[in-house]
Parts: sequence; C-alpha cells; structure tokens
Amino acid sequence: ASERREEAPMHAPDTPLLAAMLATLLLSVQAAVSLAPGRATARPATRVARPAVSMTATEPSSFMVPGQKYGPQAPGQPADKPYTNIDKLNAVEPVKRDSGPVDAQLMQPLKDDMGNMEEISISKDSVIVLKHHGSYQQQDREAKGPARAQSYQFMLRLKMPNGEVPPALYKELDDLADKYGQGDLRATTRQAFQLHGVLKKDLKTVIKNIANTGASTLGGCGDINRNVMTPAARLPNNKAYVYAKKYASAFAELFKPMTGAFSELWLDGEKVQTTEYWQRDLYDLNQKVKVPEDMDAVRAFDQGTGIITGHPNEPIYGTTYLPRKFKIGVTVPGDNSIDLFTNDLGFVVVMEPDGETLKGFNVYVGGGMGRTHNKESTFARAADELGFVSAEDALELSKAIIAAQRDHGNREVRANARMKYLVHTLGIDKFRDLVSAYFGKPIAPAVALPPFVEGIDWLGWHAQGDGNYFVGINVQQGRIKDEGEVRLKTALRKIVDELDLTMILTPSQSVMLQDVSVEAKQRVEEILAEHGVAPAEEVDMFTRKSIACPALPLCGLAQTEAERVMPDINRRLRETCRSVGLGEDASFITRVTGCPNGCARPYMAELALVGQGPNQYQVWVAGSPVGTRTAAVLMDKMKIDDLEHTVEPLLAAWRDGREHARESFGDFCHRKGVDYLKEFSAAYSPQTSAA
Repeated sequence: ASERREEAPMHAPDTPLLAAMLATLLLSVQAAVSLAPGRATARPATRVARPAVSMTATEPSSFMVPGQKYGPQAPGQPADKPYTNIDKLNAVEPVKRDSGPVDAQLMQPLKDDMGNMEEISISKDSVIVLKHHGSYQQQDREAKGPARAQSYQFMLRLKMPNGEVPPALYKELDDLADKYGQGDLRATTRQAFQLHGVLKKDLKTVIKNIANTGASTLGGCGDINRNVMTPAARLPNNKAYVYAKKYASAFAELFKPMTGAFSELWLDGEKVQTTEYWQRDLYDLNQKVKVPEDMDAVRAFDQGTGIITGHPNEPIYGTTYLPRKFKIGVTVPGDNSIDLFTNDLGFVVVMEPDGETLKGFNVYVGGGMGRTHNKESTFARAADELGFVSAEDALELSKAIIAAQRDHGNREVRANARMKYLVHTLGIDKFRDLVSAYFGKPIAPAVALPPFVEGIDWLGWHAQGDGNYFVGINVQQGRIKDEGEVRLKTALRKIVDELDLTMILTPSQSVMLQDVSVEAKQRVEEILAEHGVAPAEEVDMFTRKSIACPALPLCGLAQTEAERVMPDINRRLRETCRSVGLGEDASFITRVTGCPNGCARPYMAELALVGQGPNQYQVWVAGSPVGTRTAAVLMDKMKIDDLEHTVEPLLAAWRDGREHARESFGDFCHRKGVDYLKEFSAAYSPQTSAA
C-alpha cells in the first residue's frame, strides 16, 4: 500500500456555525488560488492491493489480470467505428451489443419478456438490459420452496442528480410505494430513491408514472454513468455550492443514455409529459448551454481525438456502453460529505478570488469500493488527483475520461472492469497522459486546497442565507417507513402536502427539506414531533454517522444482514464505549454491508463490518474521518455475537493512546497500525491500558 502523510482534518463546529465557517473557508481557498495556482493539493492516501506495473514492461500482458487479452496497451475496442467488442468478452458485453438496433439499443430480449405476462420473472439476458433502465429483479430469500419461486419482484432506482426530489415527485413515489411496492421508500447512499416490491405486471405503470412526473429511472443502474452526487446543503448565496449543483446536473445530462428503447418499452413510444426537472440547472452553464437542447451539441462535439464513437445515437457510449458502472461526484473545498474519493470521477469546485466566478475544478479519478473476498486482484481504492481543469473545459475533459475508460477498460474480466483498475494499472501519471491524448492538450496541475472538515452531515436546522432555512432529518439506513411510534413516512408526506417543500436526499441516506420559511419552520417541527421523529440533536452520533446497504432479504448478493442489524450494532457500540469509560461524545463513522461489493462505502469507514457468510463479518478499521483514506482489514471473520469482544480492546486502546483528545478513532488506528491493534487485542483484559 502506498501511504502519504495527510494534513490533519478540520473538525466541524456546532451546526449553526457550519455554513458560515465553510463560507470563510471558501474565501481562503479563493485567496490561495490567486496566490499559488501551480501548487498541488495534498493527495489522499490510496490503499491498493499491489503496486502498479512498471511502464518499462514491453508485453501488453504485463498490464492485465488473468483472463484478459485487451488492456491499456492493447485497447479492447477495434479501430473501426462504431465501437464493438470482438473476440473474448465477458458474458454481459454481447448482450449489450445485441440488444437492439442503433436507435433503440437496450431493447431486447427485455421487450419480448415484458410482453409475456404469463411469466412473473424475466430471463438472465433481460436482467442485464433491465439494469440500464433502472431496475433489478429480486426474490425474497427468506421464502421457502414454492413460495420463493413465486416471490419474483423488482426494485426500481431513480436517477436523481443532486438527490433532489420535487414535491410532486415525492407525492407520486409515496403513492406508488403504497399501491405497487412494499409500502416504504429507501434513500440510497448515492442520493436516489429506491422502490422495492414492484411486480412485473406493474413495472411499466410505475416507470411511466415516474417519467411523467419529470423524473426517470433510466441511468439508475447499468454500465453507464450513475446518479451524480453533490452535498445536500442548500446555500443559494454560496456560489461554490450553486456551481457544484449545476455541474452535477450537467454531467447527469451529458452522460445519459440516448437510446429510444426507454420510450418504446415504458411510454408506448410517446414523449414524457414533463421535462426532467434537473434540466433547469443547465441554463447559462458557462455560456455553452442556454437551453437543454444545447447539451446535445456538447455531447456530439468532436475534436477528432477519439472521444466520439461515430455511433449515430450514442456518440459517447457507442454500441456496448461502458465496461462497468461509472460514478461521478461534485463538491466544494472543505466539504466531503459525498465521499468524493470513492467515485470514478470527482470534481472539487475552485472559485475565482471574487467568490462569484467559477475558475474550474480540481479533478480526481480512480476511486471505487467493490471487491471480492479472497480475490487479491480486486480491491477498494481511493481516487488519485488528476489535475485542474478550467470551467470552460470541464465537460470536454469529463468526456475524455469516459472515453479512456470506454476504450481501455477491461471488458473480459468483469470483476476488474471499473476504471479504478485502469488507473491502478497504468499509474496516475500514465493515465493522465492517456486522458490528455483524448482531451487534446495537457492537464494542468491541481490548485492548493485546504483539508476537508470533519463531521459534516448537514443534519439539523441551517440558515440558507436567503431568509429561509433547510433542515436535515436523520433516516436510519435510509428506510422511510412508519414503524411503531416513529411514523416518518406519514410525517414527510404531511409536510410535503401542507408546505410543498422540495426534499434533498443526503449521501448518508437521510433527507433534507429546503426553502423552509420562518413561518413554516415551527410547523415542520410540530409535524415531526407529532409523528415521533426526533430532531437531529437528539439522535446518537453513532446513528448519524452510520450507513448500511439493504442486504437481506431481497439482495441476491448479500451473505448476511446489514440494514436490519445496523440499529442494534449502533446501540452495542454506544454501550461498549460507556463500558470502557469513553464519554457520550465518543463516536466514529461505522458502516455495514451484507457482501464485499461495498454499496455502503464500508472501506472508507473508521470501523466497517463486511458480510463474510451467515452472521459473520470481515472487520475493517482505520479509514479517515474525512473520507480521504481507505481502511485496512483487522479480522477476516467475526461472528456478530463477538462484536463487543472484538471492539472493546480497540476502544480501550483509543481511549488511552490518543495523541490528543480530538484524535479520531480512524486516525488513531491508522497511526498505530493493524499489527499493533492485533497485539493489543490479544493481550487485552478490562484492566489493560494502552502503552
């Protein structure tokens, strides 16, 4: 693993001061940009499975995993266009290639399967195609025998740039969940909503209703750009946050699939009744986009460097789209609430000294969480710093990066298809050279930025700066439901019905209500209290800092529980902290996933439990509290019943061995190292103190 010493993170102040503090921080960034445009910011430590292959190697095979024939020195795409993969491919590539004519790719065999309502499920190839339309086929894994065979259902995931949910859309989703789903909604870790439990016979109705409300499921899943993330904060007078939101919408629009299959499959070939709501963010975008249709010209613009495929309908994606999913995040200096370094492509806004004009972006590439147990060729990775791009070139550079992954990514071994493996194999310098060749000019060095601030989740009440407020409401593991005395689903619907407020989903699976007037603020508080929803300041910090994937009973990849056990894990961690004498303010980022694919970003957590068989987990520690460093494996298998036995020695070591009172659990574990933690745990008794 390559390691670099990081600057100490800044700690978040009390929430009423947070927005003001970040505004001051952004002013310091603008000053730094004007004084030192050539200085490179400190890069995050990047933990990888093995070092990159030396570029002095002459054999293309030196750059490939077993089973791979095409790679960085032998591109997987032939010279003729439109691009199609030939020869040796993983099983998914031919399905994408053969899924329809050029104007309606991603159509077959799904269209035929959806026309057969005598079957409650769809074929394996149709499952591949359906993912690109935003849906997964699932079964209830807790059902047995004939009941399980009859339990086929579908999960729908929306495309929601910035996590934005207009009032009309929320009402529609709430109604659809009750009528066609399982009666709840789930906020994902990428700021999108999922509906679970939709039957095949209802799938078209649900997708059509969503589309006609100005939203879409196209791009929610599949080998294309996924939902684009930004901080949830609503700060209309802070231009850095405004630009982050605008460009997130732009990237979402730029890289959406252009196939006509979505309309033909779900809308009977008709146009949607309402324009997608995020398109309003595109107006006057750096003078290139004055109306949404201008984005079509940006998408198709060809400077002759290999970005454009020549495909008449998918100028960027071509016939077979991308080798694997692609994730983009956009944030501002100081705010890493989106886990920027887990993305394939990340942007940090850089403003001019006037605080009003967008200068450009620092760009990061090659992050990703997914891995496979006991397979060292797969690993989690934090993104590397690529450089700086001006505002006027940001869209074209993003196209160049997508094209590099499209052409050079691994299409033969799907487990190694993410762009992180391409960046890792080439190393960041050679990857930069590769992207520059598509971009048509060198990529400038990144500008100096301050460290990220620790503890930003945007929960609680905050002044927007325009006379209104936004409020972040904690949602345990993103599940919006009524359960016992906590009737969150009813409360949110009542608020939206009465006050017509827009909702923003946060990267930590919670929700935020924006543009709350002074007069409406009290009413929001009343409705939440009447329905048993606790204000943020009353929510334990372990709960606020935790996220988990859905896992069982519906996820086909889950090896054990995640969402359903997370509340109990948080309770047990709090009790263990108390047992070793740590105060009520002791907490750290904790994440749980049911398998190693990493949907809840566990490998960036200070403590993570990763499913490794029924009721047991791999234990990871030492991630950064500001999300700039991957964690390390402490224990390969831990029974969930042994949680306290495993964690208590670590907490005792942290209690006694901190360099200062505010050294985080993750930073302490990183500084001391896994070997020390193992040795301390082996010798630990309740009376033991750390050296």
